[in-house]
Amino acid sequence: MTASRLFCVDGTNLVRTAYGYGGPAHAAQEDADTRRLAEIFGRLCEDAGEGVEVELFFDGAFRALAGPRPDNFRVSFAREVPADQLMLDRVRSRKWSGKKTTVVTADGDLGRMAEAEGGAWMSVGRGSDAEDVARRMAKGRFPR
Repeated sequence: MTASRLFCVDGTNLVRTAYGYGGPAHAAQEDADTRRLAEIFGRLCEDAGEGVEVELFFDGAFRALAGPRPDNFRVSFAREVPADQLMLDRVRSRKWSGKKTTVVTADGDLGRMAEAEGGAWMSVGRGSDAEDVARRMAKGRFPR
C-alpha cells in the first residue's frame, strides 16, 4: 500500500523529549514508552485508514513490540546508521515519486534538513504528550 502521506516519527526524540527521564531505570522506562508510542500511533493508523502511513523510528537495537499492527503502520529500529538518516532517506525517495513525507520531531536540525530535501516538518515541542502529537497529525487530514 502506498499512501499519499507518510509521517516519519522520530520515536527516540519524542520519547526523550516528552518524558525526559534518566537514571538506573532509564532502559526499562524507554522500552515501556516505546511500546506506548507504538500503541498510540497504531491506533492513529487504524482510524486513518488507507490515506496515511506512519513509520515510527528508534535508534538502537530491535525491541519486540506486542500485538498486531495495521498495514499502514511500521516501526523501524536503526542500529547501523542513525534513525535521522533513515527518515531523510524516506523523504528523498518519496520526493522522486511525487509523494509528500512529513518528519515529526523536536529536533530542529532534522526538521530543517527534511524541509531542504523536499519534505515537511511537524515540530514537536519539548514535553509534548504523544497523544497530543497523534491528534495534531490527525487533525484535518483523515477522512473519518
